[in-house]
Amino acid sequence: MKTAIITVGKEVLTGKTINTNLMHIASSLQSIGIDVNRSFVIDDIKEEYNKILEFVDEDIIFFTGGLGPTIDDITRESTFDYFKMETFLDQDIVDSIKHYFERMNMKMKDTNLKQAIRPLYSTVLINNEGTAPGLYFEVNNKHIVLLPGPPSELKPMLPTVLEILTKKLDIKLYSEGFKLVGTGESYMEDKLKGFYERHPNVNIAPYAGLGEIKYIFTSSNKHDLENCKKAFYSKFSDFIYGNLNDSLEGVVVRLLNDLNYKISFAESCSGGLLSGKLLNVSGSSSVYDEGFVTYSNESKIKHLNVSQKVLDTFGAVSNECAYQMVEGLHKNTSCDIGISITGIAGPTGGTEEKPVGLVYFGMYHNNKVTTHKFVFNGDRDKVRNRSVIYALNLLRGELLDVKNNNKSTTT
Repeated sequence: MKTAIITVGKEVLTGKTINTNLMHIASSLQSIGIDVNRSFVIDDIKEEYNKILEFVDEDIIFFTGGLGPTIDDITRESTFDYFKMETFLDQDIVDSIKHYFERMNMKMKDTNLKQAIRPLYSTVLINNEGTAPGLYFEVNNKHIVLLPGPPSELKPMLPTVLEILTKKLDIKLYSEGFKLVGTGESYMEDKLKGFYERHPNVNIAPYAGLGEIKYIFTSSNKHDLENCKKAFYSKFSDFIYGNLNDSLEGVVVRLLNDLNYKISFAESCSGGLLSGKLLNVSGSSSVYDEGFVTYSNESKIKHLNVSQKVLDTFGAVSNECAYQMVEGLHKNTSCDIGISITGIAGPTGGTEEKPVGLVYFGMYHNNKVTTHKFVFNGDRDKVRNRSVIYALNLLRGELLDVKNNNKSTTT
């Protein structure tokens, strides 16, 4: 089945908004074996809708955007008119929009009524994040999907869309995958030479994110899928931290709980980002008591007992400072395991000797301190986030070693 995605809106055409919806829809469709063949961005002008619908010949057509209540939100009526659809005002949608406004202690405007108009024999895609429901309908042997523009509203609808398409197209596919950290896409693709050819009945799709990569395996043959996954895991187990539903911080919290460990962090350039990442995980309160954000030299001395001599001789961004930070962290918190981070996130502050992106890490565990150094690429935000991912992966490796050693001593 051929698929086209049509994004509506001048804000995308002018570059004011990045088209992340294309990524979300395309990756979701690929999980059920549907590839996107073409993508378009059009202005919210009726003539543009007619032109694009005359042009595309795909079996599945997605529209994103233009489902709002304002006068320039015309995706709904433009597609209905083009396909000469018989429509009606759905009172259930009207009631749900009213309820949405009531929750915010506001009154629904009459302009919102147009969002409740839909074709006969169409399927409503519930929107719990806004007022614009999505729609699915079939016409002229085509599958049409209308989705709202805001990603926060669109993304929750995608599982329902996949479920509908899977049933309508009688797709029988199995899809599973892994999340990897500590490796890059170019390295992986080099190591995967010949791997794809050895598993011709499995679609293997990599999705690179910030600091991690997802590999999704899709096949109509469960046996082939399992063989492919086992081969992949055997080859890359050092980098695999979990399945598609796992998060790196979630895996770390789970390992900490398994070992009954308490953890603390001493952060400089990451500014509490590492603590925040861990605390996003439900159940993290059982493993995390306290931490320090020591951005200035004075705070490193005051809270972590970093010596003035180390700061004068080696600087705050140094192996020696990271060592003393995590050492002082343990003395002040009695943590079972601790991490310190100090670096230059940029865009200023770098030198030839210490470039932007240089980050040092200290780790305390079992009365031993180890230090690590890495230079990260990217802007300030990316350096900070990549530092956090690196620290979490350091923890994951250390905790796994402890867990595996515990297993070997009890067997």
